[in-house]
Amino acid sequence: MYEHNLTFAIKKDKQDPLSGFRNKFLMPTNNQGEELIYLCGNSLGLQPKKTSDYIQQELIDWAKFGVEGHTDAKHP
Repeated sequence: MYEHNLTFAIKKDKQDPLSGFRNKFLMPTNNQGEELIYLCGNSLGLQPKKTSDYIQQELIDWAKFGVEGHTDAKHP
């Protein structure tokens, strides 16, 4: 049953199986280092923390394999 109070909201947040998913993304901050609320739905969205690792792997494979990376790279 729904309750209109902060205690209920905090309890439901703790029970949410997706609650840890937020930690997989980089959060933009203002000049004071405070996280911004990000509600832009028509863009790329928040950047996953693993993005840099994935891009770096593609660059390594491109340098190593060239066009053969289409079949021989880590993620062909």
